[in-house]
Amino acid sequence: MSDFKEFGDRERAGWTDDAIVNAYISHFGPVTDQAGAAILDRHVQPGDRVLDLCCGQGTLTARLARAGAKVTGLDFSPQMVGLAQKAAPDAQILEGDAAALPFEDASFDTVVCNFGMMHLPDQPKALREIARVLRPGGTFVMATWMAPPASPAFGAVFGALKEHADFSGAPPQPDLFTFADEGQAARLMAEAGLDMTSHGALASAWTVDAPKDLFDIFLTATVGARMLILSQSDETVNKIADTVAATVAQKFATGTGYEIPVNIALIAATRPA
Repeated sequence: MSDFKEFGDRERAGWTDDAIVNAYISHFGPVTDQAGAAILDRHVQPGDRVLDLCCGQGTLTARLARAGAKVTGLDFSPQMVGLAQKAAPDAQILEGDAAALPFEDASFDTVVCNFGMMHLPDQPKALREIARVLRPGGTFVMATWMAPPASPAFGAVFGALKEHADFSGAPPQPDLFTFADEGQAARLMAEAGLDMTSHGALASAWTVDAPKDLFDIFLTATVGARMLILSQSDETVNKIADTVAATVAQKFATGTGYEIPVNIALIAATRPA
């Protein structure tokens, strides 16, 4: 595995920034909540012992608790942990490392990870920890972003970055879309001791008022893309922003605004009994 330590350090530092946290909740929350609802409806039953891994602001944690699950939430961001404790007072919320879970073997019936895996520097180790804390026969379910062209929103932004940005100063990081690839997802699950049982897509979209809004989402509400954008010259940043806006204006106008598909991969696996 490549050395993703600097990436992990930057992720942890970035998610202590209240402005990024609040922008993420505002812009990404409606999409991630849609995935969370699908996870709850399809994979969690009342009474299940559930670990909400990378629980973020606790929206899904709270929904799981209201549905009758016995929920523990864990996140590496103290800001997110504080928000989750307020959102889900009936759940146990902990600050911790997904690659070194503070739980006994076979502690949970279900582990969910709603858009958290891409923020982890050692994904194989996190998957092994997930398998360890699941009971035999237990379920792991995660949501992540589909890759372009299946996700036109990411295609618009990443296409502009590839066209204009200098990536030489960016630290190595895991492929954002690894788990969107069914074969790679199955391989990584198997190596961790999990059997992948489903790999499907969920349609979603951002609705924005102006073409420039998509660029602003990635500038204000992410850690990795934000750092890359801010490392560029002002001229390059303007080129990136203009290219994204042009793509949105050309392809995604609805007459009253702009609707940009940002599709989701939902993946489930089990720990063999």
